[in-house]
Amino acid sequence: MKKIVVGTVAMLSLAGVSGQVSAAEPTAIKTSTVGTESSVKAQAETQIAAVTSLSTPQEGQKNRSSGNFSVENLPAGTYALKFVVEGANSGTHFNVMKDVSGGTDPTIWSHVYSGNTTDVQTDRSFYIANPSGTNSNFTVKVYALH
Repeated sequence: MKKIVVGTVAMLSLAGVSGQVSAAEPTAIKTSTVGTESSVKAQAETQIAAVTSLSTPQEGQKNRSSGNFSVENLPAGTYALKFVVEGANSGTHFNVMKDVSGGTDPTIWSHVYSGNTTDVQTDRSFYIANPSGTNSNFTVKVYALH
C-alpha cells in the first residue's frame, strides 16, 4: 500500500510573556491509500469575539489600540484560541493585554499574527495593544478551537 500525503503541517512557536503562540493548524487533513481516501476533521472553530483596533495606540494611551473584548463562556472542549486579522497587511501583529482596573495591565500574548493560536485564558477585559506592520485600522476576530 502506498500512502500519498496531500498536505503538510508546519508549526511555529513563539514564547509570549505569559502565554504561547503557534501557527494555525489546518481544518482538515486528508490521507490517501491507493484506492481509498479519507478526511479527518482536525478542529471546530466558533467565533467568540471581534474587536476593531487602531493602527497605533489610542490617544493618551501607551499600549491600548482597541476597546476591551471578552473571552468567556467557551464551547466545551476548547483547547486553543485562534486570532484572525481582517483589513490589514499579512505582516500585521500585536500584543493582547488584560485591562486591570487600578493596576498594571499585563501582556497575555505577544507578537500575535493572523492565524496564530494561543493557549486558553478567559477574561472579560482583554484588548489589542502595540500593533505593528499596518497603517490602517483592522478587525481582530477570536475563535475557540474545540
